Amino acid sequence: MAHIAILPMMPLIPTTSSKEIKEIAFKTAPSASKLEIKCFLESFYGFEVQKVRTLIMKGKKKRYGGSLVAKPDYKKAYVTLKNPLSFSQNPFPFSSTLQDNKNQKMLTTHR
Repeated sequence: MAHIAILPMMPLIPTTSSKEIKEIAFKTAPSASKLEIKCFLESFYGFEVQKVRTLIMKGKKKRYGGSLVAKPDYKKAYVTLKNPLSFSQNPFPFSSTLQDNKNQKMLTTHR
């Protein structure tokens, strides 16, 4: 069993526009088990996990010159939460700021 403190996990951006998120996707090491992922999320983030679904993603292969280079394989974990996460504001404010700046530029150029 891998040590929980060194379990690499990266949350993926949710695709839903809903204010309540019931399922989160994580990118993690291929050696991580469902139980390790569940224990890590409950202890580190304080989530109440209902179930964990996992799948192995194969790394993409590309050609550079005459050699074949492959990105490493990784495991994707879909975690269903008992209590949905709710956001009162936009969790990604940077993208909305960029959109506001574009709108402001369009308004000033059309005058």
